[in-house]
Amino acid sequence: MVEVNLRLRGGPYDGQTVGWDVPDADDPPMSYALKLHGPHETTEIFEYRRAERAPEGAAEDWIYEAPAVGPR
Repeated sequence: MVEVNLRLRGGPYDGQTVGWDVPDADDPPMSYALKLHGPHETTEIFEYRRAERAPEGAAEDWIYEAPAVGPR
């Protein structure tokens, strides 16, 4: 496993960078799901989809975007 850094766009984690252990840094999975814990123990899952490789020299390796529809 190799750790890659993802920049998240949209959704509740917009602008955050997260580390993710993946089998292949050049071809990480197409989607990344995060659980958002709300009040009273409700949980929403937000899925981010691989959009593009981050620009050369950026702190992130990949950019993942949230769909416009919100939680699933």
